[in-house]
Formats: sequence, structure tokens, C-alpha cells
Amino acid sequence: MHKKFATVTFKKIVPEIKKNVLYNLKYRTKGKSIKELRGYNSSFKNAIVVGGGPSLRRNNQIKVLKKYSKKFIIISCDGSLFYLLSNKIIPDLVVTLDPHATRIVRWFGDKKLTKKKIKKDNYFSRQDIEKKFNNELESNKKIVKLFDKYSNKLNIAVCTSSSKQVINRLVNSKAKIFWWNPFLDDPNKKKSLTKKIYNMNKFPIINTGGNVGSAAWMMADSLFNCKKIGLIGMDFSYYLDTPLESTQYYDALEKVFKKKNFNYFFSKIYNTKIRKYFYSDHAYLWYKKCMLEMINNTNSETTNCTGGGILFGKSINWTQLNEFCKVNS
Repeated sequence: MHKKFATVTFKKIVPEIKKNVLYNLKYRTKGKSIKELRGYNSSFKNAIVVGGGPSLRRNNQIKVLKKYSKKFIIISCDGSLFYLLSNKIIPDLVVTLDPHATRIVRWFGDKKLTKKKIKKDNYFSRQDIEKKFNNELESNKKIVKLFDKYSNKLNIAVCTSSSKQVINRLVNSKAKIFWWNPFLDDPNKKKSLTKKIYNMNKFPIINTGGNVGSAAWMMADSLFNCKKIGLIGMDFSYYLDTPLESTQYYDALEKVFKKKNFNYFFSKIYNTKIRKYFYSDHAYLWYKKCMLEMINNTNSETTNCTGGGILFGKSINWTQLNEFCKVNS
């Protein structure tokens, strides 16, 4: 069922992806190919990938990350960038890929954000991600200032399917842009969208596993060739005290399934590593499956230091962030 939901969701965003790719063609010379980053910071063999899951803040891992940030390649998902910059941690790479027309730009600070826009789409303020988003208009002003302050020090891996709002924000900043194409389907098939996009711009194709977290992991594994990769904020789930209305894909589920048997699309999962229950939806379960398969098919060693969530299995280690950093720094 989670594969079906992921397929339905993907089909809905395909038109947006096509539109974005065509729009972004004119900006291809504003950045470089992602392959230009090969060999970046080659003195470091290990990385920490920072996702934007609720555990990142609930487990207060920022002190450990600050202590060891200069000893690892730090790769940030767009959703965790604000948190890192707020704590004066400048990641080596930021990854963004979501094609949504209005939301994702807010991670970089939307200079055109209004109360009307927030009322129309309360995606951020209703979620268990960043308490500061309870007053999103004020937090947005802080994000704008922070991003503008640090943008000249940021390398951003930008998927060619990203929205024009994100692209306009980035190309008008001092950030360094590195382009890549999403792996959407089998490029060997005759009507492959992946192959069509590649033929337009010739940027490398990267398997994202369907979400920004696994895309960031892929950068650590295949772009930087890191031997040991630690993960934090990679939950793929929600804490039991999180209301259904505060889950990431609630609005999509509501539109697709009209609240019919709504609870059926959420599963309660026991994390044997920390002996605690979490709950997840079909999209996250699919992302988890894809990411574990990706990790299983690599020579690097991945350790989940999230301290929560449901990303565990035979192909992935599990320990605390402090322990991972001590051993691998």
C-alpha cells in the first residue's frame, strides 16, 4: 500500500517537475554540475547527514554536532539548514529537491511571504519540526537574514526539478549552486522522463530514494565517497504525541483518500533499538524501504544516530551521535 501511495503522489507532481525543469534551463550557467564537487574536502573520509526530523530538536544533538562539525563533512537537508545556521554550524553541502511551488523556498527565507500565503498553506506551522514556525512570519524574517548572512559560504546541491521560487531565491544570493537531475524512472526505457531531462541539460542523474534525506545520504556516499556516514534527524516517522493533522503528508492523504479509513494509512512501529513506539505513514514507510535498499547496495558504512524514528535494519548500524563521532573523527 505504501508503494501505491508513493506512486499516486509521484504521478501528481510529474507536471510540476516538467515545468520546473524547463524553467530552470535558463539558469544552468548560474551554477556548475554537481560532479565539480568530487574530491571536495578530500582530507575528510567520513560524513554526518542532517535531516529535518523532529528528533533533531527533541534529542538536542546540536551540542555534539557543534563539537565535531570541523572533523566531518556535514551535509544538510534543506529542512535542517535554518536550525544549523541558528547554531552557527555551516554545512559543507545543502541538498534541495522538492518541486513544490510555494513551500520549499521557505527553508531559505521567502522574501515575498505574507500572512495570506501562510493562511493558505500552513504546512510549516502545523508540523512538529521547528517551534519557531508557530509564528512563521517572524521566523521567516530570521531565516532571510541568516541565509543572506551565510549564503556566500554555502554550497547547494540543487535538483533541476526544484521550483522556480527556490531557484530565484538561490540565484539571487551568493550561494554556490551545483546542479543534478533526479532519477525518476528507468532511463533505458523509450519514454523515460529521466533520460529526457538529462538530454536537456546533461547534468548527472542521482537516485534520491524519493526524498531529500536519502538524496543527502547519496551525496555523502557517491559524490564524496565517504567511508563512514552518520545520520541524525532521519526519523521517517512521528512521535506518538504528534496529532495526525501535524504529519507531513496529511493534506495529501486527505485529498487522495477523503478521510475514508484514514487511520489505516498510519502504522504504529516499535523501535527495538530504543524500545519505543513511533508511528509512520505510507510515504515514509516507502522512503525507509528505498533508503535501506540503497544503503545495502554500497560499500560505505552507515550508522543511524538519530536516537528515534524507524530507520533501522540489517544494513544499518545504530548508536548515539557522540559515540559515532568519537570513533570516527
